[in-house]
Amino acid sequence: KPFRGSEKSIEFGGTWVAPRWQPHIGAEIERYSAELIESPVPSEFAWSLGGDFSTAANPIPTEEWLDFERAIRAIDNAAERIRFGETPLDQRGLEDLDVPFDSWLAGLDLPPKSRDFLMGWAGFFFGAPCSEVSGLHILSWVAGFENSAVAWYVAVSQKLAAGTAGLIDALAEDSAADIRLGTHVERIGNNDDGVTVTASGGERFTAHAAVVATPVNTWHALTTNPSLGAGKTAIAQERMAGHATKIWALVQGVSGNFYGVGWDTKIKWLATEYSIEEGDLLVGFGTSPEALDVSDEAAVAAAVREFLPDVKVVRTDAHDWNADELSQGTWMAYRPGQVMRHASALQRPEGRLAFAGSDLASGWCGWIDGAVESGHRAARAVQEMLSTRAMA
Repeated sequence: KPFRGSEKSIEFGGTWVAPRWQPHIGAEIERYSAELIESPVPSEFAWSLGGDFSTAANPIPTEEWLDFERAIRAIDNAAERIRFGETPLDQRGLEDLDVPFDSWLAGLDLPPKSRDFLMGWAGFFFGAPCSEVSGLHILSWVAGFENSAVAWYVAVSQKLAAGTAGLIDALAEDSAADIRLGTHVERIGNNDDGVTVTASGGERFTAHAAVVATPVNTWHALTTNPSLGAGKTAIAQERMAGHATKIWALVQGVSGNFYGVGWDTKIKWLATEYSIEEGDLLVGFGTSPEALDVSDEAAVAAAVREFLPDVKVVRTDAHDWNADELSQGTWMAYRPGQVMRHASALQRPEGRLAFAGSDLASGWCGWIDGAVESGHRAARAVQEMLSTRAMA
């Protein structure tokens, strides 16, 4: 969708891919010969960490380097315990990691800037304060980057040249599916004979099997007969923690490609993504819709100026995923304790229903790759359901 008042298309949802580490999306990129482009290499920096503001190239002062290196080793060592992508994350022996990430990090006794940098990094990647997110989930992404927190820091730079929609359109065309946009599901009947889906307008659809691929934060609004199993019902009530705020801002007055991270700022991560004739388009992520209303242009501009006090903010744009009834949040961020309680149950088929979506991935849970992974698993489950029916 174009940035407001321009013809430049930008991503309001998922953006980056890392095919070197993400084989499922990598296979789709190869299948459809999708072109990748790189985010700009930054030349201007700002850090708001440990109560101080700095524009140095390195966010960690020399006196904290040894402590920061010690933290990275601890993170990598913890991540190495995870069998990433092999099974759901509720693996035996990882219970000590399924705690608030800020509590886990506190055990490392880090100096302020190192602590805030790691909190800011984890916070904007998971779209929630570190007190709300399971350390196990955060560490699982390090495991996905070959047990290297440093690789994670430098690897997230590639995006689809035609946008995420370009690949989705290719998949949709290849499927030849009858896609009904705007048809909201109200009820799902699920029995031995098959599945009946009733839309809000009363239209009914029947099938021998079906896949539920909606965000877990919307499950509480879905009526199923029989009710979903205990694990799915529990997370529908608890909700997952992801409630990021993603904003775009057109600015003038930045001398180069910008990159900034803060923990005491409303935006936790802010970076240049494109340059157009009017100025530079920056994208930013926060962790709380209460702290930043993405529809309030003056508030967003003020949040940008926490990093860049001298720039002119021309316009801003955003989609409020937290207020959107079809998402009711952003990408998956397991709350502390939810991984060990629910991860396997979320993937488990129920009756003639299979379940898919990035929220349910064993590996890249929260990424586009995770959605593809779970789609493969759901397709295998449906194939088994149909084969069983054919033999009956």
